[in-house]
Amino acid sequence: MTSAAHDVGGLVEASPPRLDHPVRLADYLGTSEVAIMIQRALNGVDPRLVDHGLRVGMLLDAMLEAAGWPQGKRRRDAYLVALMHDIGAYRTEEIDRLVEFETDNVWEHSFYGYLFFKELSPLAEYAEVVLYHHMPFALFTDQEASVRFLAQALHVADRIDVLLLEHPQADASAMERLIEQAPAGQFSPDATALFFEAERRQGLLDASRRGIDRDEAIRRAADAVEPDAAAAFLDTLVHVIDFRSRHTVTHTVTTAWVAYELASRLMGDEGEAGRVYCGALLHDLGKIGIPLGILEKPGRLDADEMAVMRTHVSLTESIVEGCVADDIALAAARHHEKLDGSGYPRGLAAADLRQADRIIAVADIVSALVGTRSYKEAYPKERVLELLADQRDRGLIDAAVVEVMERDYDDIMRVVRRACLPVAALYRRVQDEYVWLLGQLAQARGEEPLAGVEPPIV
Repeated sequence: MTSAAHDVGGLVEASPPRLDHPVRLADYLGTSEVAIMIQRALNGVDPRLVDHGLRVGMLLDAMLEAAGWPQGKRRRDAYLVALMHDIGAYRTEEIDRLVEFETDNVWEHSFYGYLFFKELSPLAEYAEVVLYHHMPFALFTDQEASVRFLAQALHVADRIDVLLLEHPQADASAMERLIEQAPAGQFSPDATALFFEAERRQGLLDASRRGIDRDEAIRRAADAVEPDAAAAFLDTLVHVIDFRSRHTVTHTVTTAWVAYELASRLMGDEGEAGRVYCGALLHDLGKIGIPLGILEKPGRLDADEMAVMRTHVSLTESIVEGCVADDIALAAARHHEKLDGSGYPRGLAAADLRQADRIIAVADIVSALVGTRSYKEAYPKERVLELLADQRDRGLIDAAVVEVMERDYDDIMRVVRRACLPVAALYRRVQDEYVWLLGQLAQARGEEPLAGVEPPIV
């Protein structure tokens, strides 16, 4: 499953992608905070995978120590790869398969994980490790030795953690018997031996039964994030969430830039506008926990589905709490509140809502109106302004914010469109590569490859 055109090679250096931000994100958040937000976001997807990445990271790190890897950037990077190795599953919703020990139908999430690492992550050089982290050892052919070793070590650590979920009391002898029950050629003998050597040295199975030291595990993740890569990791998280649906590819970047342009005009202070921008950038992190069937339902949501959708705000709040300044966290979590108290999740009213909250609320509405949804097309300028005016007149959103949007609509949206172009292009590239990989898999299985996928809606 290789192609020079699609760059499936060895571990190579790659520059992390960058969103076009109007402010320096490092001024508003630190490396440890980004690591914590990533872990909280991944935990919000499915209760069966809570702390799975942290546990796999701890197991893999112990194995690498047993292999003689010194402390340093390479081990820190491997820990982060383990933390995020299943990130593709949050796009394909393959969670059920991930918690089964014997499963060979996880290529789709491995493909997306590979592409997210390759195209969206500061860890692009480890993309192939993620691509092959479920591949049986017997199927490895001409992959780089570094890829084979780390992918198989990750595979063993990942499957050991799944086995521990099913057999929490298993000791080393029982675990060896369970591993031996896997199909022939599933695991590298060297990788399994490495795990049991690490178990002998550190008592990994006993430690697992006692429960993970989350503070220590998260500290390691935080230490692994290089200061100059923190913003890029946040970009990765934002993209992973927005790329779950072709209807939301540019939703966050649109909301954030509209909010920034409005704040710059209304507040007259670059620092305050930057804080509004950060709040808007974080506002939909909680959508990582919303089922794809709800995000892409071809019609309006019913009451039960809307209740689920609304939980994204409280999940956003739980992800960002304590990781950014309180005012930024509040702004991120209040974008669905209304001035008359009819919004959610807390039913706050005008007296409770600051200018930043009001700006992001309007920006989020604008982004939804100018974008498509599964149940509507994008609205033209006249319709967008008409709907904003209606909500203003009903006392739902701030009149001063709407006035600036009406006055400067063309200038603001010109900036927004420029910011969205590279994001849309990136999505198309990821989707094109995903279809190519599916085609390679279909050919290997003797099936008909997919003809293509629908383009992003931007």
